[in-house]
Amino acid sequence: MARVLFVEDDKDLATAVEMALEAQNFVVEVVHDGKSALDRLTFEHYDVAIVDWMLPQMSGYEVCQEYRRNGGQTPILFLTGQSDVMHRVQALDTGADDYLCKPFAYAELMSRVRALLRRFPKMENQVISLGHLELDIQRCRAKVEGKDVDLAPSEFALLELLMKHQGRIFSADDLLDRVFKLDQEATGEAVRQRILRLRKKIDVDGKPSLVKTVKGLGYCMEEPSA
Repeated sequence: MARVLFVEDDKDLATAVEMALEAQNFVVEVVHDGKSALDRLTFEHYDVAIVDWMLPQMSGYEVCQEYRRNGGQTPILFLTGQSDVMHRVQALDTGADDYLCKPFAYAELMSRVRALLRRFPKMENQVISLGHLELDIQRCRAKVEGKDVDLAPSEFALLELLMKHQGRIFSADDLLDRVFKLDQEATGEAVRQRILRLRKKIDVDGKPSLVKTVKGLGYCMEEPSA
């Protein structure tokens, strides 16, 4: 399923569009300000980003400009209340791939998202390896020394995040926000327990754990030292 980042500070509109996208079987993540959008685009993989022009902290224009300057390739669809030619030209020149004026019909938004997906097929490497561990993103499978390992959805999502950003430290709050965001009752202790269960499933006797605890900071994955 395609992953969509939706950036909109109007929370009612954000909820409505999120529901409409999910009804079309898209996996959706919503953020409400420009800085969070740039962070997500920089460190996560999305197949399409839908970005409002006017946002707190950073405008959608600034987000797109900075993201493209840093080499970001995710297709971007701008939403704006401005329909004049100057704004459309400015949006496209800054690196946006499409432009939709508010108010819009959900059917047109979905059609434009599907068109971007056709124009920009997935280029992400679907298999990530680290030591004795192999993760197949597309098939949602994990293998330890060539043998399949049964992972819960949240365990797979946690592993995918850590493996895509090897060496980066994620705090418990980071993981709560990115992996457990739909579980309103999840806590830092829940993250710790999930890490422990994950280690039991992917660690190999006699070899260092691939999931490391960085005291006082959080967790990361990296190639074990020789």
